[in-house]
Amino acid sequence: MKTVVLVKQVPAVSDIEISPADHNLVRVGAPSQLNPVDVHAIEAALAVKDQEGGEVILITMGTALAGEILREGIAMGADRGILASDERMAGSDTLATGRILAAAIAKLGDVDLVFTGKRSSDGDTGQIPPAIAQQLHMNLLSYADEVDLNDNVLTGVRDNRGGRETLNVPLPAVVSVTEKSNTPRAPKIKGKMAAKKAVFDVWRLEDLGLAPEKAGKAGSATKVTELFPPEPAPVGQKITSGTAAEMAANLVRELRARNLV
Repeated sequence: MKTVVLVKQVPAVSDIEISPADHNLVRVGAPSQLNPVDVHAIEAALAVKDQEGGEVILITMGTALAGEILREGIAMGADRGILASDERMAGSDTLATGRILAAAIAKLGDVDLVFTGKRSSDGDTGQIPPAIAQQLHMNLLSYADEVDLNDNVLTGVRDNRGGRETLNVPLPAVVSVTEKSNTPRAPKIKGKMAAKKAVFDVWRLEDLGLAPEKAGKAGSATKVTELFPPEPAPVGQKITSGTAAEMAANLVRELRARNLV
């Protein structure tokens, strides 16, 4: 069983700079982390490996620094990692990104399963799993809260219109999972040692058989015209000190100061 997990490096903070030139996030120099839900995708793939055997391969797209998040998956038990990295990939929208990642998966050959997180915390589109499935002509199961593999058929359970839906998807398939899907295992010493020593293949556009006009801004169907951070949510005030009577008096005083009573 050959299983691929798509992982992504995302900003580790919400307060991130936005470039005025192209309206994209400034990632260089910003603290980063593995996209949180991707760890559940890694766990789902490792569970399949535990059951069926085979190989778990991680793929990420980004700068050389993005390769560091592959070490987290290696520490958990993934076999190897691949970094799709090329300056001509910069500025890719979901169409171009899906095309690049699909080409990387196709290059591996005979892939049975592709796991992803339901969406990334920075782009938050959820469009990459269906893009991959369409490019590779694979079945798609999205937003799975539970997954189970039996006789080359993946059974997934997910929320749908206020109820629960169970789907059976024959392999090969692309599956996006939610945070509810499993409890990720903790890395062991052996895995941490393997992650520290791991060397990753780096694939450029030529390695993927893609022309430059199929990637980056040239290969994108959409253009970012404006990007802005969300409005900060108001922070409440909690009164905890003093007796119950004193806290009640302090609450009334605070409400009066704000002309709320």
